[in-house]
Amino acid sequence: MEMHQLRYFKEIAELKHYGKAAERLHVSQPALTKAIHKLEDELEVLLFNRTGRSIDSSSYGRAFLPYVERALKELEQGRKQLQGMKNPSTGTVRLAFLQSIGTTLLPTILRDFRQVYPAVSFDLVQCSSKEALDLLERGDIDLCLITNFSHTFDAENWVPLKREQLYGYCANAHELAVSDGWPLAQLAAYDFVGFKDEQLMQQQFVKWCREAGFMPTMVFQGTDVPTVAGLISSDLGISILPYYSGLEALPIHRFTITDMDCTRDIGLAWKRGGVLTASAQLFVDFTSGQQNNGF
Repeated sequence: MEMHQLRYFKEIAELKHYGKAAERLHVSQPALTKAIHKLEDELEVLLFNRTGRSIDSSSYGRAFLPYVERALKELEQGRKQLQGMKNPSTGTVRLAFLQSIGTTLLPTILRDFRQVYPAVSFDLVQCSSKEALDLLERGDIDLCLITNFSHTFDAENWVPLKREQLYGYCANAHELAVSDGWPLAQLAAYDFVGFKDEQLMQQQFVKWCREAGFMPTMVFQGTDVPTVAGLISSDLGISILPYYSGLEALPIHRFTITDMDCTRDIGLAWKRGGVLTASAQLFVDFTSGQQNNGF
């Protein structure tokens, strides 16, 4: 079987229409039909059920599609790898990052890298830690700028870049606002706002609370720092958050957690056992070499 047959099959399976698939692929419909018939002859199965003008994948086609998608994705990665090997400084780096890092560490890293390698382009994806891990596993991104709260990274697939302090936050009108430092153990009686349970930041926060001897009372749980900060500013609860550009504009008070090392390690991670494109490896090497310059 040939690669163009696989691409044709994938488009038809997605669009369920020969004409639309031919238009997207910039080929004639007779050529498309001939290629699919040849593929079916080679596989000795019918990949599509045809009823009049309607078309849908057969059971064989549905079973075959995931393999085709993976094969085409791997071949595209191989093509990018070869192009990057010819000139890593002109490739593309697919990078996912957490929202709380996107306004602090990420711009500095990209600025410093682009000053040296201006021809490297970036495909940026903002997402949660869980989403970033899923994207890595599927091969949809090369790297992610993420915390190591998941403990799934080591020297094989992780370069630490920065240790970042996390702080307690409350509304200016809250009684905790009278001090710039509180032990986490003394916050047990207060209502908390935070992140969804599946988010790694929330899981780490709960772990700290357990170590301090209590389970936090969560009254609201959001998905991003601005939402949680807005809830804090309305005095709906307190929270522990990383620094986020713009928080100082809200009527909230920041204080240090005095009895717990509330920090997070931020770094670049990639798929364990995966092979980075040359451009992604160039980014990893440059960024890890710059970490001592202070991000």
